[in-house]
Amino acid sequence: MVKYNHCEKCKRVYNTETWIGEVHTYNGICSSCIAGEQQENQMQQESAEDHIMNKYDTEHTKRMKNNLKSTQSSPIEIERSLLSSLEQKANDVLSGEGSIDVLIKEIKDGLVDKAKERIGETIQGFDASKIDAQKVVNYAEKTFDYLSEYKDYMDNVVKKLQDKPKMKVKTAIDKVFKETMANMPKDVAKDVLLNKKATLKTVFGKAVKWHSIYSDAKDVYELTKKMVLHPFNEIQKKLSTLPFYTSS
Repeated sequence: MVKYNHCEKCKRVYNTETWIGEVHTYNGICSSCIAGEQQENQMQQESAEDHIMNKYDTEHTKRMKNNLKSTQSSPIEIERSLLSSLEQKANDVLSGEGSIDVLIKEIKDGLVDKAKERIGETIQGFDASKIDAQKVVNYAEKTFDYLSEYKDYMDNVVKKLQDKPKMKVKTAIDKVFKETMANMPKDVAKDVLLNKKATLKTVFGKAVKWHSIYSDAKDVYELTKKMVLHPFNEIQKKLSTLPFYTSS
């Protein structure tokens, strides 16, 4: 008698052996079905690899297009982009995500110095608008002279307000001025000390002036924030008036 071994997939007999009586089993897989499974697995693997490669190619192409777009941006577009993002960059500094000195350098190198070059290239020497344009960059450069110290001054004002929440902002401004003036280093050259005092007086005057502008702010946080952002907003506003930075 015979035992018939059937393929569990296609049910065909793939093997026989001597047995007591006639028996049919459906275990195992015939060679044809094994080959078919291997081919199917290979096709699935190739399909998965193709999907991964297509995804990589798509992302790579996208990155290349973005990089190309970035590199193709004209210098004037880069400058305009920096100019439009000044307030956000200043906000980032306020949030502790950047350095005031790095931002000042970025504005100076990326905008003010570039604006000087463009004034010389695009505005005729006898054009009255050239004088106005030069006044704009001069304003920005003068602001740089005390901007870092002003930020430090306002940080001290904010700290004093945090330590004593009931203190008025104007009172904090006055106290920081008096304390800073009293703590000026004595072991420095006279000209250095005089420059420090002059800068402090300038910063104090700006703080008082801008406090009066925003004194109707709804709370202390909004008031001090507006005071710190004021010089950046003024630089942005004034540079935006230059003919080569106005919207085309």
